[in-house]
Amino acid sequence: MINLASQRMRGFTLLEVMVALVILSIGLIGLAAMQASALSSTHGSQLESMVAIQARSLAEAMSANPDYWANNSPTFTITSSTSSPTTPVYGTNTPAAPTGGCINTVCSPANMAGYDVQQWATQLLQQVPGASATITCTASAPVGCKIAIQWTEKSVAALNSGTANAATTTTMNYTLVNQI
Repeated sequence: MINLASQRMRGFTLLEVMVALVILSIGLIGLAAMQASALSSTHGSQLESMVAIQARSLAEAMSANPDYWANNSPTFTITSSTSSPTTPVYGTNTPAAPTGGCINTVCSPANMAGYDVQQWATQLLQQVPGASATITCTASAPVGCKIAIQWTEKSVAALNSGTANAATTTTMNYTLVNQI
């Protein structure tokens, strides 16, 4: 006959199960924090790539119109409207765009430069709302333009505890120097 009282009961106690659940919960919270950080980094990389593509686009338009950009030294800014982050506001010295555009008409080099800047600014702010740009050109050797773009992006930063996240805003800068 087997004495049941002398054998130890086997299995898990409620306390062991609760400890395992706490450890699992901490691991899942850490995994969620890593996922939020990865998503934030992906969005930031996407914005930075779009800004680089847009800066290169304007640089190519400048290279295609050397009669204006190589013979003038404009310095101007483009910002977004406070009421609409996708509407460009042009600073002084921005080349003037013709009212009809340059698609079906022959434009002077100055009008073409204004049209290119207008089209570029609209595209930039559609892809990166709230961005601002400063274009500085020199007609002395070496002839070229500096395209500086600034924008803000929200990022998720893990706090020291490792379990809480807070959204922060970071100002980012991208500069492209284009020799014409």
